[in-house]
Amino acid sequence: MSGHEQFEPEIKKFRWLLSQGYISPKELEFYSNFYEIQLTTIINFEGKEILTPLIIIARPSRFDSIRKQLPQAEIADPYSKKFPLVSLISLEKFINSLVNLKIPFYFFSVWLHRSYDNVPQSGLILLSKLISIANSSYKYIIKSYNIPSSSEESELPAELEKIICHFKKTLGEKYSCDDNDWWKYNLWHKSSATSTATNITITRKEIEKLALKYNVSPICLQYVIMYNKNPCHLSSFLLLEIKSQLSSS
Repeated sequence: MSGHEQFEPEIKKFRWLLSQGYISPKELEFYSNFYEIQLTTIINFEGKEILTPLIIIARPSRFDSIRKQLPQAEIADPYSKKFPLVSLISLEKFINSLVNLKIPFYFFSVWLHRSYDNVPQSGLILLSKLISIANSSYKYIIKSYNIPSSSEESELPAELEKIICHFKKTLGEKYSCDDNDWWKYNLWHKSSATSTATNITITRKEIEKLALKYNVSPICLQYVIMYNKNPCHLSSFLLLEIKSQLSSS
């Protein structure tokens, strides 16, 4: 039995004590050294001492500037469950990763970067509720930063409630609710991908890059983004994917 496995019950106790505010990060670091296990590390970000693993939710266009502050930060890859100790991820990808239990840590910190200071109130409520549900389960303990807490009574649009429903079902709860097509949510209060895109200034080079990524004609994509038309009959699912990419960039 490895040292980590031997002290796993103690690790969980210390993480819980930390999450409840009974011990400080410095005390946790002491206990980690005492048990000779690599439990966590402390980094300074935006003037705060934060425990890793740390997931920074930021717009991809800000990843490079964040990495200048934290050279150890790396881009997360939810599809392969690659989450470095300091991970960079977009808002939608974080939500999807959490709800599908793709984050491989028991304890981790989450920092909502200021690049998402225009997140609608419903989006903040959703994040708060998801973290609260996670912390009430046996799957995760999450310490959040810059995400205001919300009450259980706070209401969400029906499409965002589907995400809550799906998360509870994923956690194994017997919960009677509708989570059909939960991944088609629109966090930005827009009616479609094309309406989101028409308010965004995008260069021809960026359109070509998106077209290459989604394997569609640049001309077809230009009509969707610039003129709110879909002459090539791109699928609604693909339009939602493009919308998510534009809103997170």
